[in-house]
Amino acid sequence: MRSCRGPLATLMMFAALFGSATNRDAQSQGDSVRLSRYGDLLSENQIELSKSSLVRALTNSNPEVRYLAAMKLAEDKVIDAAPEVKHALAIEKVPRTRVNLAIALGLLGDPQGRNELNTLCADQNFPLEFRLFAVRYMFDLHVDNDENCLHAAEQIAGIVNSDYHTAGYRITALELLTHFHNLRTEDFEHIFQIVAERLSDPEPTVRMQASQSLIEVGDPAKAALYLRAAMANEKDEAVRSMIEKNLKKVGAAQ
Repeated sequence: MRSCRGPLATLMMFAALFGSATNRDAQSQGDSVRLSRYGDLLSENQIELSKSSLVRALTNSNPEVRYLAAMKLAEDKVIDAAPEVKHALAIEKVPRTRVNLAIALGLLGDPQGRNELNTLCADQNFPLEFRLFAVRYMFDLHVDNDENCLHAAEQIAGIVNSDYHTAGYRITALELLTHFHNLRTEDFEHIFQIVAERLSDPEPTVRMQASQSLIEVGDPAKAALYLRAAMANEKDEAVRSMIEKNLKKVGAAQ
């Protein structure tokens, strides 16, 4: 199973998938993308990067400035700013800012950051996009077997409705499921079955991700059986090509 990205890369990944406000954090230059750092983005909002200015920015009227200030404090390892970030988290109502304040607090070493992410994973009323942030961020805190976050990823992987965003959510959830470690055997088996079910997902891109995730979450021989069955029923050439590629990977692993 692969290692996860850091918090900034997580923000960029979700922005690309869901077209969120953080898209402006990335500036295209031909075929390359430059990821703006927290300090760059704060400077664009006329926020100085001193500790005192960043702490004041935790109560800024702009919710993006609030979480960027917390992220910058965490990036700079300003440990003694943890109480101010903790207070900001306690009163925060905006979902994106709340989850980002939680990871910043966790990175500053305060256990309340991890506790908040755990709570957000479990909260079925919290927006799906930001529950997925919470799952990813737990890995950034080196927690790879949280039960609430596992259940969140499993649930979101199976949400299929008319909302065009849900395909992106399923793709992300399927990718995140490959990062869980140190689980019970029955938990790994459950993950495998959830991923295998998405081989028949109505969206081709989800089927492609399912074929990739399947070879990372279970026994190669078992994965090969499911992939061959999916190949036999697959009509989309791009998906067939991905399944064939992953079958070759499985064959090399056996």
